[in-house]
Amino acid sequence: MGDGMKTQLVSAIHLQEVELQEKPADKRQGSNGETFTVEEAVEKIGFGRFHILLFVIMGSSNIVEAMEIMLLAVVSPEIRCEWRLDDWQVALVSTMVFLGFMVCGVLGGYVADRYGRWKVFWMTGSMLIIILGMLVVPTLGWRWMIRISVTPSLILIFLFKFIPESARYNVSAGNVDAAVKTLQRIAKMNRATLPPGRLAEPAVRERGSWRILLSSSYRRTSVLLWYSWFVASFAYYGSVLSSSELLEKNLLCVTGADREHQVKHRQEDGLCYCIPFAFNDYQTLLISCLGEVALVPLNIGLLNVFGRKMTLTVLQLMAAIFFMLINICTTMFGFTVLLFLLRSLVSMNFNVVYIYTAEVYPTAARSLGMGFCTSFSRIGGMIAPFIAQVLMSQSVFLALSPFSVACVLCALGNFLLPIETKGRALLQSS
Repeated sequence: MGDGMKTQLVSAIHLQEVELQEKPADKRQGSNGETFTVEEAVEKIGFGRFHILLFVIMGSSNIVEAMEIMLLAVVSPEIRCEWRLDDWQVALVSTMVFLGFMVCGVLGGYVADRYGRWKVFWMTGSMLIIILGMLVVPTLGWRWMIRISVTPSLILIFLFKFIPESARYNVSAGNVDAAVKTLQRIAKMNRATLPPGRLAEPAVRERGSWRILLSSSYRRTSVLLWYSWFVASFAYYGSVLSSSELLEKNLLCVTGADREHQVKHRQEDGLCYCIPFAFNDYQTLLISCLGEVALVPLNIGLLNVFGRKMTLTVLQLMAAIFFMLINICTTMFGFTVLLFLLRSLVSMNFNVVYIYTAEVYPTAARSLGMGFCTSFSRIGGMIAPFIAQVLMSQSVFLALSPFSVACVLCALGNFLLPIETKGRALLQSS
């Protein structure tokens, strides 16, 4: 859950709506007559072409990140073979990617809160990389696969100019004129008009301060959320990398395995470095990716019925169970089903912790709070390869156990979260 980044529950549109739908602290009346708030303007403008454009562009950014993460799983067998890498060296390659994410996480959140929010479909990106692996790696090689996978990122850079600055951010910064221009632009694209009068909302005095995160109101919440994000990422990327390692090295306890899955990584005369993914392996990974959206309706139902905290607890306990079930002897079809359900659970967990974090922090510190949480999630992503790609060769049970234990501990920690955000008004300031 890098660091996530997917589906309608975690898309950037959700955060855009969070920012634009918050109720202001107060509504000031000016001497010139009528006034309106950002919330009222958004209600008047309604849904239209701007939101579709936002959905496509910001969804595409999620696709790009998912492609980069899934690339680690698909390319690992190829670089292990060509460069004769040991397990720890393959894991180090994965860890460096998450290190870059971690360093930029807090910095990006701080810059967004101070200077603006140009925000930075997960399953789609994962599936694209797997399909590229099936088509490109056997013919052109893994280097061409990386070159092709970079192309969407270059295109996306030019598309970001179509995303205006957040009106809610501009208001909180006291830049009302810029907020009005943003709302006018959205209204023009949606063929609507703004409410009569002028925009009037109070400016937030404290923005982008880490002191809010560690204040008496949010200290316990912040610490628990940092661990929740760590576990969300640790479990998510653990499931992705573990599945690729199990398939590549044929470490599964499979009944009636075909010849391709009988070649082992560790042999009597040494290591077998070159065990490429078979076509069936790509199919298994592809099907497991579908699990990230297949149970979204269930995810929504749990959120609306049980709330955020209880949903997190249920998902994390179920993920802990399915991590251990991966170790049982079954058919390839059975493994595919288990992997599908595991990917569903860890993905839903990432969705919920993302939503809860966006709802629990006030606008004054939301991006910074998300930045801190994202950095802790990247730490989980940095550790996951050394469990999934190194320890897995020694013992499948020992490699899967840390993921399961981390999920159980996180589930217990949820009971200490002081705030349930279901039905709770979103805050402009602390």
